[in-house]
Amino acid sequence: MAQAQLPKDWILLPAIDRELKHYTLLAYLQRVRKRFAERKLYPYLLDVADHLNDLLELQKRAEGLRATMPRDITGLDPRTGTVAYAPLPEPTGALGVIDEVIDDAVPELRDHLAQGSELRERIREHIQFGPVGVLPLDPRAGYLLLRQGSEARIYTYSVSLLRDADVDLHWRSVVTHFVGSRPLGLRTTYEVIRAELIAHRPHLPVPATFGFECDWEVPHIETYLPLAKQLVHRFIAADRSTDRFTG
Repeated sequence: MAQAQLPKDWILLPAIDRELKHYTLLAYLQRVRKRFAERKLYPYLLDVADHLNDLLELQKRAEGLRATMPRDITGLDPRTGTVAYAPLPEPTGALGVIDEVIDDAVPELRDHLAQGSELRERIREHIQFGPVGVLPLDPRAGYLLLRQGSEARIYTYSVSLLRDADVDLHWRSVVTHFVGSRPLGLRTTYEVIRAELIAHRPHLPVPATFGFECDWEVPHIETYLPLAKQLVHRFIAADRSTDRFTG
């Protein structure tokens, strides 16, 4: 996982050299593309978004700083009283290199973010999910049953009150813990697994339970589970209570 990451301060360290930054970014994006080709979305998609937002914020601050620099007056419009100033000087030295690196990196990061987001939506289209059995009045805790092939992985989930500042990342407040795996068949359905969980884990007498099926081969930890958490969070946020899933 760490091999695909790019240090948060990569644009400043270890040296401010445009060619070095260019190849550092290309190597990182090549690793990201490899992960996307393997249908591994997380944490790589969020990582690209974070780097893009960091560069845009740095660019905004640099532009704001330059706007406060003193400039020569070049003229005055007597009709409006508007003062004309000389253009802002182009940044030089290290600041100039950073500007050039940002100008090069932002389009590349945007392109890869779009690619990852498109892949995420394509995979979501191949995931079917819905409640298993009766949902409690408060569905913010229960079980997720993620089927791959003839086996279902079982997770507890709970929705934390702590949320990311970004509304698009609220799904990360869905906290999961692996319980175990069960084979699925004619005699072992989602309903049967739910009944067994209730019998052996009485602290959740009427748990919210959601079943998932994906007809694409996708990595479980990097893709399937994060997308399941997103879908459950969206479902709970919409306060839906219909369309039972009994597969």
